[in-house]
Amino acid sequence: MELRQLRYFVTVAEELHFSRAAARLHLAQSALSAQIKRLEAEVGGPLLHRSTRQVRLTPAGQVLLTEGRAILAATEGTLGRVQALARGQDASLSIASLGPVPGALLSPLLATFSSRRPHVRIDVRAFAFSEMLSGLRDGKADVAFLYEPLDEDDLDVTPLISEPRVAVVANTHRLADREWVTPSDLADETFVAQPEGVSHGWRDFWTMVAEIGRRPKISPYVGDNIEEWLHLIGRGEGVDTCPAIIARYFARPDVVFIPVRDAAPTTLVLAVIHDAHDPIIDEFVALAVEVATNAARNPGTGYAVPV
Repeated sequence: MELRQLRYFVTVAEELHFSRAAARLHLAQSALSAQIKRLEAEVGGPLLHRSTRQVRLTPAGQVLLTEGRAILAATEGTLGRVQALARGQDASLSIASLGPVPGALLSPLLATFSSRRPHVRIDVRAFAFSEMLSGLRDGKADVAFLYEPLDEDDLDVTPLISEPRVAVVANTHRLADREWVTPSDLADETFVAQPEGVSHGWRDFWTMVAEIGRRPKISPYVGDNIEEWLHLIGRGEGVDTCPAIIARYFARPDVVFIPVRDAAPTTLVLAVIHDAHDPIIDEFVALAVEVATNAARNPGTGYAVPV
């Protein structure tokens, strides 16, 4: 089994759709299908059940997906560390985030970590919504600042801080002048769609399914990053909820952020692939918890230690 074949299979297994997987891999769909068939011939049985309507994993495919993600993550991590050594650096740490990380957390975290590990090269990048899981699994980042819920078997998730949730509506929306709203105020609204790669549990949290008691209507328009998402809301294609930090970092004239009462707060976490830990990553996660705890003790931040 080649790493290339394993990467192809993991991508198909995550998308459960050959054309989307082929687009993600920049391959022709026929070439991708041929590679999966060769892999199945090598393992001696089917990894996927295919029909005209859907693609499903077989039991063997489920095992290979779990272990294949770990193999790819470990390989990418090893390659990054070897490349850093070849450039004369002790090591590197790639950090990603889904949206802004609070300055009260990120700035002291990076400053303290850099002072302790001055020879570690640190890269920081932003993830689109569709990348928040695949980016970690593909080795594009060692750790990622994401938001719960993240019920993924291959991820280790460390809660950092919680903060209130806000609703996001167009400035012409009927609720735009309200000082606060409740989930019931949004129950009949249309919510902006999330990309296909986002889990249903994650989508249900932000559309407040638990609070409303059912899934709301979903817009056909998809925003894959915060700017696209805000643009759709601003032009009236739907509403959504988000962490309060988005209101502080992305103030726009066409959208309004309204505090939501009686809704579960948002929790920022650090996510790491389970089998991709090393001492540098573990030290960074431990320091992040320490810095986050200190930030939550400051009443001016509006943050809290997750329960």
